[in-house]
Amino acid sequence: MLLKRRVGFSQIVIACNALMIFGFLFTELVVAKDSLPTFLGIPTKFLWVILGPRGRIFMGAGYISIGMLLAKCDEKTKEKKYVLLILGAIVTTLTNGFAKSLAFVCLSTSLFSVVKNMSFGHNILSMICRRCSTVMYFLHLWVWTLYYICVYGEKKYGLDSFIVTTCISFILGVLFSAYKDKWLKKCFRED
Repeated sequence: MLLKRRVGFSQIVIACNALMIFGFLFTELVVAKDSLPTFLGIPTKFLWVILGPRGRIFMGAGYISIGMLLAKCDEKTKEKKYVLLILGAIVTTLTNGFAKSLAFVCLSTSLFSVVKNMSFGHNILSMICRRCSTVMYFLHLWVWTLYYICVYGEKKYGLDSFIVTTCISFILGVLFSAYKDKWLKKCFRED
């Protein structure tokens, strides 16, 4: 939306990161909503009813802007990515709350940047993975939510959730990609 309105790159990054920080702060405020002073408690409870218990919808904007920055500065930051990856992993492991959330952004975006620059060649598996990544991105939260509701009955994190979510999202990505190819071929044959 901002790109279509021709908003400048730096303004997009600032706006997206401001939304991400709001999301983190909102998540922390919701945890303490009952013990907050009235001037913070009432707006937090109101937003909690509208937005739900977490500010994830806003956090995603920060990932997008950091991805934009990494793409723009890719060649200049080759060595820094590994430092950010290690630093993000250490801080994520040793902290909690807001600091852990910010460190996780650092960890995940630097990991993405490192993986993005790896050369996997142009084989069939690489092509399938690239095509499925968008489907996986949009479906993984749905798959994870259905998994923890069906298996645990409440929100649950863990290695099993990660593996099941990754595998099912990947399978759905492959199926969607195959269906899309079949549909496109059918459309072009009829023309």
